Amino acid sequence: MLLCYLDESGNTGSRLDDPYQPYHYLVAVMVREDKVSQLSKLLDELAAGAATTAKLVEYHGQELFSGSGPWNGVESHARISEYEKALTVITEVDAYIAHASISKPDLAQRGPWASPHLYALQFLTEKIDGWIASNSDPLCRRGLLVADQNHQEEQYAVELVREMQKSGGPIGSVFGIARTTEHIVDNVYFVPSERNRGIQLADLVAFIINRRDRCLDSNDNRPSAREIQRLYMRWICPRVVTWRDRWPS
Repeated sequence: MLLCYLDESGNTGSRLDDPYQPYHYLVAVMVREDKVSQLSKLLDELAAGAATTAKLVEYHGQELFSGSGPWNGVESHARISEYEKALTVITEVDAYIAHASISKPDLAQRGPWASPHLYALQFLTEKIDGWIASNSDPLCRRGLLVADQNHQEEQYAVELVREMQKSGGPIGSVFGIARTTEHIVDNVYFVPSERNRGIQLADLVAFIINRRDRCLDSNDNRPSAREIQRLYMRWICPRVVTWRDRWPS
């Protein structure tokens, strides 16, 4: 079985007109069940040795890259190094990445809308299900979705996945973009992100994908933007196996 750890970036809830967060991203880091313990062990060891100003309980991409929270006062080169060390775990445990994104301004133009997060969840789940269907690895024939317990739309997400397993899902069906899932086990499981290194790794990936797109859109060529691009191309891009192009477009 694949453990599919989900996290997001760019969530502004019901506000679709935030000029600083125009896109909502949902990312899955997918790990074979026999590699889950190794993932946790590697990130635990990195966190224990990190040169933070306070004990590192949880990895957050925004904090690590910007130097806030436990990373306050840590030099940028040291933070980039720690970020890169964490991303290497993706390769070490042979994890896979999937992602989907929603354009909130374009969604607002379509009139009545569901939450950007629920659209992203439906599209991402469909992509994961399709990729699993094509996978010959016996330990990659089923997927279990694991997400942050603090998400405000837990119940809606549970109902969405249940409906997708039955008939293709209510969200997006009006546009002819829904499909029935066959390889997702049970439903979405919610756990506190501070207790789950898989979700934290998904957070690190989601932040890089979001920030990279924003840098490309604005032609940002500052050193920080170049570091984002480097981290993406070196550690994330090679592990992406499926994605949903930004919607609506």
